[in-house]
This record gives sequence, C-alpha cells and structure tokens, in this order.
Amino acid sequence: MNRIVNDKETREIGRKLKELRMKLQLTQQEFANKLYWDVSSYQKIERGKTLMTLDKAVQLHREYDVDLNYFIAGDPCNVEDVLGRTVISVPREESIQLFIRLFEYMISFLESDAVKKDPEDGE
Repeated sequence: MNRIVNDKETREIGRKLKELRMKLQLTQQEFANKLYWDVSSYQKIERGKTLMTLDKAVQLHREYDVDLNYFIAGDPCNVEDVLGRTVISVPREESIQLFIRLFEYMISFLESDAVKKDPEDGE
C-alpha cells in the first residue's frame, strides 16, 4: 500500500508545528507538556521523522485553534469547505454513509504501515 503522506509532507507538517511553537515562544518541553504529549514523540514529529496521530492533531486544534486542513494538507479552509458542501448537498442517508466511509478510511490508515514506527529512526 502506498503511503498517503510522503516524507516531504511529513517534514512540512513538522516545520509548521515548529513554526507555531516558536511563534508561541515555547520550548519543545513546554509545548509538549501543554498538549499532554511525550516530549520525545513531539520532537520526532517536529523533525519530520513521524506523523502526529489523529488524537494529537485534535488536541493541537483544540488548544491553539489551529486550522488542521491548512496545517496537515496545506490548504486553508473555511466554513464552506469541501466536506461541508458535500454533506449539505446530498440526501441525509447518503451523508451518513459518507461519514461511515470516512471513519473506516481513517481507521484503516491508522492501522496501516504509514503510521507505524519508521525503521530508519532506529527506535
């Protein structure tokens, strides 16, 4: 299975995370603590060695009101985003099926090799 997020994108997410932390004038330890993240895991994400998990992305959004669409995909979004337009433009039953498929996709991604430990990290 091909990776959904490539190494360049993973590094870009780490760069944006570091940029946010620096803007907030926090050390890596302070930033990780504020989000209840393990600092060594945070450092790997910031260096672009690994991806943050979905729960970490949600914490980041809640704590700092980060636009995850921009942060993760690089595309700023607003209230009229693609998912929102899709959901309101289809019948209710179809939108429920779309959400179910989305959650199934997210679960399969989280269980895939793409989010497992990188063997090049040596950890």
